[in-house]
Amino acid sequence: MLDYIRSNAQSFGVKAAFGVIILVFVFWGVGSFNDRDSINVAAVVNGDPILAQQFEQAYHNAEESLLRGNPGITREQLKERHLGRQVLRDLIQRTLLLQEAARVGISVTPLELRQAVGGIRAFQDAQGRFDPEAYARVLAAQRISPAQYEKDMSDQLLREKIFALITAPAWVDPDEAQNRYNFLGERRVADYIFIPAAGFVADAKVSDQEISAYYDAHKQDFAIPPKVDVAYVSVSPETLITPESVSEADARQWYEANKKRFEEQEQVRAAHILVPLADNAPAEAEKKAREDVAQIQAELKSGKSFADVADARNGPNAAGPGGALGWITHGKTVKPFEDAAFALEAGQISGPVRSPFGLHIIKVEEKRPGGLKPFKDALQEARQGLAQERGADRLHDVLDSLIEDNILGKPLAESAARFGLKAEQSGLLSQSEAEQKLGVTPGGAAALIAATPGAPVDTALEAGDAYLVARVVKAEPGSIQPLSAVKEAIAARLTAEKALKAALESASARRKELKDGPLPGALKASLNIKTAPVMGRGDNLADFAPDAALSEAIFAARPETWLPAAYAAEGKSEGPGALLCRVAAVRPPDPQEWDSARDLMTGSVSRERMDGLYQLFMQNLASRAKVEILNPNIVDRVNM
Repeated sequence: MLDYIRSNAQSFGVKAAFGVIILVFVFWGVGSFNDRDSINVAAVVNGDPILAQQFEQAYHNAEESLLRGNPGITREQLKERHLGRQVLRDLIQRTLLLQEAARVGISVTPLELRQAVGGIRAFQDAQGRFDPEAYARVLAAQRISPAQYEKDMSDQLLREKIFALITAPAWVDPDEAQNRYNFLGERRVADYIFIPAAGFVADAKVSDQEISAYYDAHKQDFAIPPKVDVAYVSVSPETLITPESVSEADARQWYEANKKRFEEQEQVRAAHILVPLADNAPAEAEKKAREDVAQIQAELKSGKSFADVADARNGPNAAGPGGALGWITHGKTVKPFEDAAFALEAGQISGPVRSPFGLHIIKVEEKRPGGLKPFKDALQEARQGLAQERGADRLHDVLDSLIEDNILGKPLAESAARFGLKAEQSGLLSQSEAEQKLGVTPGGAAALIAATPGAPVDTALEAGDAYLVARVVKAEPGSIQPLSAVKEAIAARLTAEKALKAALESASARRKELKDGPLPGALKASLNIKTAPVMGRGDNLADFAPDAALSEAIFAARPETWLPAAYAAEGKSEGPGALLCRVAAVRPPDPQEWDSARDLMTGSVSRERMDGLYQLFMQNLASRAKVEILNPNIVDRVNM
C-alpha cells in the first residue's frame, strides 16, 4: 500500500484526491457479518482481533469524555447516537495502521520512545533531565499506568512516522502558492449607478384587496409567539466548586501533575525602526537603504529618543507608537529578527538587521526569562484549574440528582439548596427571548415552549458554559394579530415592494444604454456614475448592505465591463433601490507583501496536499480490509 501511494504520488488520481477533505470509514457493512457472537472478541480486522475488553475500555473512555464535556447528554442518548460504532471505527483505523506499519517494517525503537517521553517537560527536573519520580507521580495523578502510557505513546509515534512517510512525496508547485495569493489578494474598483426606490413611492398605489390578500397569504408573519414562564436552576463547574475551597496542598499536587500548563516561554518586549527593502532589491536600492540606516543611527547617537526617531521614520504599518512591537516569543517573527532581538539585553539597541521586510534597528525594552512558573506565583491559577476539574467531575452527578428531583415534582428551590445553588424564574419568554435571556440553544428553547405547564423538562439544557434544570410554570399560547392592527404595516410593505420593482425596471432599461469599455470623465459625470472605494475579494461594496452575489459578480466580470443585470440593494444612506455596477479597474496584490505571506501560503497548500495524500492512503487501506463484526450487540450496547 505504501509502495502504491509513493509511486503514484503525482498521478492524476492522487491529485484529484487532494480535494477530499472529510474521510469517512464505512466499516459497518464491510466484510462478513455472522452470528459467531464471540464473548471475548468485538471484531476481526484482516485476521487480527479487537478484543471485547479493548473495545469496552475505549468505549468507557469516549463515553466519560463526552459526558464530562456535555453533561446535558445522557448515556442512553450516546447509545442512540451509535457511539459504539464510532469507537469501533476508530479502533479499526488504528489496527489497519499498525498492520500496514508491520507489513513494511516500520516500528518505534525503545530509544525513540525513551527520547520522546524524556522530552516532555512535565517529566523533567529543574535542569531539564528526565525524572523517574516526576514521571511516576504525573501518571499516577492521571490514573495511567506506565505500561499503558508507553504503549499509547509508541502507537502515537508510529502513526506520526506513517504520516510522515505517506506525505513525503507531496509536492507543491512553487508558483501555485503565489497564484493562490494573487487570486485571494486581488482588489477591484467598481463604478456604480444607484436608483433609489424612494423616487417611485408616489406612483406605487396599494388597494384594500391587495392588503387583504397579502394578510391571508402571510398570516404567520403576524403571529404572536407562544410564551412560557420557566423555573430553573443554573449549574456549572464554577458554581459547584470555588477556587477558595481548594487547599494549598491540593493545589500544589495539581500543579505538580500539570506543570506543562505553567511553562512560560522566554519573551522580549521590543521596538524597531524599519527601513523597507525587498529581498531582491537592486544594489542601488540597498545602498540607499543603508545610508538611511546610518542617518538613523547618527540621530540616536546624538541623543534623540528611540521612540521619537521611530515615529518619524517608520511607515504607517511598520509598528505601533514609538516603534512598539509588544511582547515577542520564539517562533512569532522572522528568524533574523528573532535571533537579534533575543540576543540583546534590556535597553540595548542593535545594529542593522536584514530580514525579508528590510533593515531593522531593534531596541529591547524588557525581557522575561522562560521556564516553569514558581508555585507561589501559580497558586491561584492552580486552585482555579483544580476547582474547574472537581466541578466538572461533580457536575454530572449533581445534574442527575436535580433532574430526578424535578421529574418527581420536588420544589426546585429545595433541590438547588442541597448543592448550594439557587432556583430562579424567568418571567414570560418567547422562544427567541428564552435563547437570549437564558442562553439556551434553539433546541433547548423549543423544548421549553413545547413543555406542558407544571411538567418538568426531563433533561439538562445547555446554556453556554452552564446547564439548566427547568420546569415550565406558566404558558401563554400563540395567536395571530388581526388585520386592523397590521393594515398600515402591510400597506407600507407592499408600497416599498412596488417602488423597488419600478426602480429595478428603470435600471434594467438604463442598462441597455450602457456600453462596455473606457468611460470618459464627462460621460461619467453626466450619468451620475460614482466610484466606490477599492474592495478586496469577499468584501462588500462600500455604502451598501452586504450582498455576496453582487461581490462575487464584481470579481467575476472583466475590467471595464458592466454587470449584465441590475441588483436590488440597500443603500446605507439612501435606503433600498436598484444598482448597476461596472468593474473600473483590477489591482493585483502588492508584490512586496508576497514576501511576508510566502511561508503562510506555501504551508497552507502543502498541508492540503499532505492531508489529501493521507486521506487517499486511508481510503485505499479501508477498501482492501476484511472486517468482521463478531459481536454487534456489544458495539450497539444491546441490553446494556
